[in-house]
Amino acid sequence: MADIICTVTSVGVGEGPVPSGRNLRPHVHVDAIGSDLIGKFEVPRAVLESAFVTPDHVAQALREGECQQSEAGDLGPDLMTLCAEPETAARHRDRVTVFDPTGFALEDHVALDVLLELADEAGIGDRVQVEHLPDDALNPYSFQ
Repeated sequence: MADIICTVTSVGVGEGPVPSGRNLRPHVHVDAIGSDLIGKFEVPRAVLESAFVTPDHVAQALREGECQQSEAGDLGPDLMTLCAEPETAARHRDRVTVFDPTGFALEDHVALDVLLELADEAGIGDRVQVEHLPDDALNPYSFQ
């Protein structure tokens, strides 16, 4: 039994959920970070229904994340609101919590900004301009 479960999978549409949802600790946190598609689920609906669920971007999570199994009114605040009001999360510390990130680019950008700031403060690293323009916008691994 774990305190934190990360579902980092590429399970196909109709092949989930990944964990059964049985025998979870009452305070377990689930990071449902696997690839998102319409109709694809990693977390059992019963777990979502009993949990405090925070998506990174509500509309996107309702369309293609774990939250597509839920209604908007069943969700907690989005990640930005939760970060601005951390006391909201503190009230749910002793129950099941789920984070449903759908790959909203803001998170990546904030993480990059923090790393760049830390590198500047430490006086390490070199700034370089890197840009990748794939041949196919739906396949970021195709190279020109």
